[in-house]
Amino acid sequence: MPDLNRTSRRLILRDQVDASDIRSFTQSAGWDFLGDIDRDPERGVFYEAKWDTGDGRSVHYIVDEFADVCYMVVANADSDEAEETLSHIAGSLAAWTSEDLLNDCYVHVYPAGWAKSLLRLGAGAPLRAEDSVVSHVVFSSEHEDASVRSAAVWAMVYTAWPEFKEAMVRLARTDPDPQVAREAQLALEQLTESGVIEP
Repeated sequence: MPDLNRTSRRLILRDQVDASDIRSFTQSAGWDFLGDIDRDPERGVFYEAKWDTGDGRSVHYIVDEFADVCYMVVANADSDEAEETLSHIAGSLAAWTSEDLLNDCYVHVYPAGWAKSLLRLGAGAPLRAEDSVVSHVVFSSEHEDASVRSAAVWAMVYTAWPEFKEAMVRLARTDPDPQVAREAQLALEQLTESGVIEP
C-alpha cells in the first residue's frame, strides 16, 4: 500500500535518471543527505533516500517496486512550497509530466503495457482529482483483461481520490475475477481507514 499521507504529488522520474544523477543534483542543490532505508520486499518497504533542503522541507527519493517507478516526493506543511521544490527538481532531472503520463496510457493496446501505464499514472497523479485521469482509470476498470482491472484498482489507491469510491465498490462487488474483487475490497478498506473515503 503506498503512503497516502503525502504532501506533494509524486514526481515520476524517467528511466534514464540513475543514482549518479540524483546524487549530483542533490549535491548541487546544497541539500543535506539525512540517510536511507533499505528495501524490504517481505514487509512491503521500498528503498528510500531522504534529504533536508534547509528550509523546512524534506525531499524523498523512492524506488517503488510495486508500480515499477522511481519518484521524488516533498514533505512540507505548505503544498505550494512542496510543488515549488518539485518544479525545481523537474527542471533538472528528466521526469514525466501529468500530461505525458496520461498520453502514455493511450498508446498501449496490449494488457501488459496498459497495466504498467495505469500504475505509473496513478503513482504520478496530482493531489486533487482531474476529470481526464478519473475517466481513463474508470474506463480501464472495465477492461476485459483482469490484469488491467487490477492495475486500475491500484491506480485508484495511489491517487487516493474519493472520486473513485463508486468504481471500487462496483469492482469489489461484481468483478468476475475473485482476485480483482479482493483487491478492490482491500483498497476500499484501506482508503476508508485512512479517511480518504467515507464509509
